[in-house]
Amino acid sequence: MSRIAYFPKRALLHLARSLSVTGVTIGTVAVVFLLLGVFALVGYNMSLLADRLGEGLRLNVFLADDCSLGQREEIRKRLDESNKVSSVIYLSRAEALEIFTRRLGARAAVLDGVQNPVPASLQATFVPAARNPAEIGELAQKVVNLPGVEDVQYGQAWLERFFQFVGTSRMLGLVIGILVVLAAGVIISNTIRLSVYARREEIQILKLVGATDGFIKTPFYIEGILLGLLGAALGTLIAWAAFVFLVPGVIMPAGLATARVGVSFLPLPVVGAIVLTGGFLGTLGTMSSLWRHLKV
Repeated sequence: MSRIAYFPKRALLHLARSLSVTGVTIGTVAVVFLLLGVFALVGYNMSLLADRLGEGLRLNVFLADDCSLGQREEIRKRLDESNKVSSVIYLSRAEALEIFTRRLGARAAVLDGVQNPVPASLQATFVPAARNPAEIGELAQKVVNLPGVEDVQYGQAWLERFFQFVGTSRMLGLVIGILVVLAAGVIISNTIRLSVYARREEIQILKLVGATDGFIKTPFYIEGILLGLLGAALGTLIAWAAFVFLVPGVIMPAGLATARVGVSFLPLPVVGAIVLTGGFLGTLGTMSSLWRHLKV
């Protein structure tokens, strides 16, 4: 038991002896993980927005004024047959006008004395796997030319731009995240390298008295892991504090005529994964440094 306690004790002692280097390293790693946390936070909330937008997606099949009951049922049948659709509802002209008037709110007076301009429609909602512009557009093409169909709409232009933006943002965030993680590994590796140089005489003495490779290397690994964990935890804590201070009340629009989405901090499992990533990078950085600079 005393031998197990020896290694953490030696690692903490070495970190305390080089307090300025330790502080700078932890602070630098914290900044790196702060950036990583910010990108993860933006990506997470973009995903929430995309999911919320997907839940509100509708394919609106507007019916011609002379659409017969048989034609309407045939259109409904085509929609129901698709494995993309979860439900189909029919809105009469009167129901559609009521909804339109409610959305206009105080401006509804502009409709006074005007003949109902809103057509009847069939509204299709989608299963989660089909909540994207490509799948919806494919179904729209299948029904747009059916008899009795006046028009088909699902917000094509802005939907495609939004999902393209989300995809590009995720890819950019992934690339930047990888670069940030690599930077943290390099920082920890260089710190361990400095520690090896500072203690080279001590290492030589240990080798002369028969210390094993594992005995010599273990405190360095513990140092690297601690530097990574503490830096990642501090960076994530700063990201959380900034979130609490700057973001309360911020909401994101989730699409036309839909509720808005509040900005959320990262879930606890994601936070834990980020902190553990710091420890993992500490291990890799230490391994790299010892392999290059400590030939025992």
